[in-house]
Amino acid sequence: MGIDTRDITKICPACFNDLDGNGTCPFCRKREADLKNPPSALPVRTMLNGRYLVGTRLGMGGFGITYVGRDMGRSRKVVIKEFFPKDFAVRESGGTRVNVNAPEVVSSYNHWFNAFVAEAKILMQIKYLHGVVKLLDFFEANNSAYIVTDYLEGQSLYAYLKERGYRISAESALNVLRPVFESLAILHEHGVIHKDISPENILIVQNKYVKLIDFGAASLYKMKTPEKPYSVLKAGYSPIEFYRSDKYKQGPFSDVYQAGATLYNCVTGYIPATAAEREKSDTLPTPTKLGFKVPYHVEKAVMRALALLPENRFQTIEQFMSALGI
Repeated sequence: MGIDTRDITKICPACFNDLDGNGTCPFCRKREADLKNPPSALPVRTMLNGRYLVGTRLGMGGFGITYVGRDMGRSRKVVIKEFFPKDFAVRESGGTRVNVNAPEVVSSYNHWFNAFVAEAKILMQIKYLHGVVKLLDFFEANNSAYIVTDYLEGQSLYAYLKERGYRISAESALNVLRPVFESLAILHEHGVIHKDISPENILIVQNKYVKLIDFGAASLYKMKTPEKPYSVLKAGYSPIEFYRSDKYKQGPFSDVYQAGATLYNCVTGYIPATAAEREKSDTLPTPTKLGFKVPYHVEKAVMRALALLPENRFQTIEQFMSALGI
């Protein structure tokens, strides 16, 4: 792929095709006037690191903003993740620089910035894992830091399940999830936990490859810090330690819970009750009790992975995989 030498002012920041003379994209049908990012985000058509054209915002989490982008150096679509802790940061008006929003949060901002950089460097070392989205680049700019990943065209596991009546056989589910579990094992070896595993964040690419995406909540579980761990709370998938960070530690067993919840959803079509609800009354039914035929060893493994208390779960994803027979 060659260098994209087009005038960036004439490129659609949503799909990166050429705008027509009236400021409308003939491909995605969006108008120039509607293609703006909110004030907290980078302006569309910002150039990063001399090669990445920032497009429209895809989403915003507690610690980052995600954009669709274009690598002008290789003429390809990418995803750009910007470090932006919304509780501690503010964007300079009309600009690109990220500033701390109050003197008392400087230490917190610096801690999470250093954690983001450390995680990115580790992920760049293991960027060729077959079951996770490929990291392409990492750099610091604008008093912030950025991760660039492949832009994957595909179907989420959630959409895949929906097309099939919201559930699939245990055999099919294990075939889909195996590469994700294998890659999680390697991530854990490097001290990284994903912390946001669910059918929405598992992508089936070209009906062929399965990739775990969105590392916005990932963290180094071995890092000792006085800061409260950051977690994305996703009903039914988040373990109790995400709700009770003052009481329970986080670790690979946290990803085990989310992997178990994802497999449970695949084979039953149901999302488990939230861990906070289960703490009050834990009556999570087995797939068999819900009327579904699941091999005994698979059911036993899933229910152990979904144990409410961290110490009662498999402590590693390898233990979970072994019990599942994969």
